[in-house]
Amino acid sequence: MHPKGGTEKAMAAKQSQHEAADSLFRAIIETLDKNRKEGTLTAAILEELARAYAAVSTSVPEPGRMG
Repeated sequence: MHPKGGTEKAMAAKQSQHEAADSLFRAIIETLDKNRKEGTLTAAILEELARAYAAVSTSVPEPGRMG
């Protein structure tokens, strides 16, 4: 086994986490925009989007720690 194999796998896993988080953040923004445009943005929707954002942002390592 190559000594850097574990490090490379960890970096790839972190990159995948960042890509997934980016997709989720985009979905949150799209949902926010859609509800705002349709006039259906309520406190409950904002609260749910805030919870989703918090859950994603606390689960993803900081970009500076990737390498």
